Amino acid sequence: MTVDAAAGDRIDAAMSGWIEAQRDAVATMRDATGVPRTDTDLAEGYRWVTRLAALAQDWFVEKSDPLHPQLFQLQDEYRKLLVDNPDVRYLFAVLDDQRTYRLTGTRGEAAYVGLTFGTPIGKGAVGGRTGTLTQVHLDEFDLGPGGEVDLLFVPAAAPGDPPEDRPEDTPPANVIELVAGTGQVAVRETFFDRRHDAQAELRLELVGEVPPPILHPDELAARLDFAALFLQFVAATAVNMWADTANNINSFGGTAGAAHVEAQDDEVRSHSDADMTYHGGRWVLGDGEALVVTVHEPVDEFLYWGLTIASPWMESYDYRYTTTSLNNRRAERSAAGDWHLIIAPTDPGVPNWLDTGGRREGYMIVRWVLADGPPHPTCEIVPIAELVVRAR
Repeated sequence: MTVDAAAGDRIDAAMSGWIEAQRDAVATMRDATGVPRTDTDLAEGYRWVTRLAALAQDWFVEKSDPLHPQLFQLQDEYRKLLVDNPDVRYLFAVLDDQRTYRLTGTRGEAAYVGLTFGTPIGKGAVGGRTGTLTQVHLDEFDLGPGGEVDLLFVPAAAPGDPPEDRPEDTPPANVIELVAGTGQVAVRETFFDRRHDAQAELRLELVGEVPPPILHPDELAARLDFAALFLQFVAATAVNMWADTANNINSFGGTAGAAHVEAQDDEVRSHSDADMTYHGGRWVLGDGEALVVTVHEPVDEFLYWGLTIASPWMESYDYRYTTTSLNNRRAERSAAGDWHLIIAPTDPGVPNWLDTGGRREGYMIVRWVLADGPPHPTCEIVPIAELVVRAR
């Protein structure tokens, strides 16, 4: 059987568009205003585009079929999206809101395992809504004595419809309705210490039989088209996030999780975990200076906070070899109950140092989990030499 000429032209055009999207993302990076222009920042900017391209290919070309769902690790040490948290293992799957899925496995030892169901990212409003539609976490459900997980994701029942059929051995409390428009689920495992805490072992399967996938040129062309749109979309969003910090130099802005979702003016950030609160800003250091970030003890209970420093391209700094993030368990606490964290280009010789790798400017974000209106962190520029004196 010969290839249909129209199908061949279509996939050729899609591949050309995909290549052009990478050039456009590079142009977005090069044309960004207000970003530091060091050799390191430039090199990291080009690498950032290659990483976004790899992420888009994995997500939209390889693993975007909701009839053959893949729960895969979306971000890691080499692929980072819009200020990843080094304390978080990010899993993701594409869904169809008219299908039933089963999530099984074990919970692991993370402090929090959140499931964020939302509209398909990058496709705009679905049914007048965009972003997060449903937010839950695993500890809200009936788990087995060893942390065994067994959840069903089912289509939302229309008024008067009988409940969705489900396997008899699934506890009724462990059913999550897929709100109309749901096209994805993001799983965030937030750890106090990823080096020692066991991660979840989770599997997602479609309930019901479907034939094996057979790829058609039109289908691949559509996936490449969307990967191209996503790449340009996320590149522009990251650059805009950096620009948005112009009024938060060495200070934090932010708002609570659910309100944050409603207030966002771009689709990527509207997919935030509604169990989280975000405070973000830009740090800028002069010669011999450090930024002391104080995370104040909240009045109400909370589960977790974590501070991450990141590049202008909204990537966490390389946490494999040095400390670029800390949380409420790993940071040393002051006698007064607060936490003082030091963002500095060189080792100040005091606890809670976040290593900028010699950089003088970057992004910072504090995330809280299951906290009710926590206080904004505060900042103070301090000479590094003075910190050394204080430590004596």
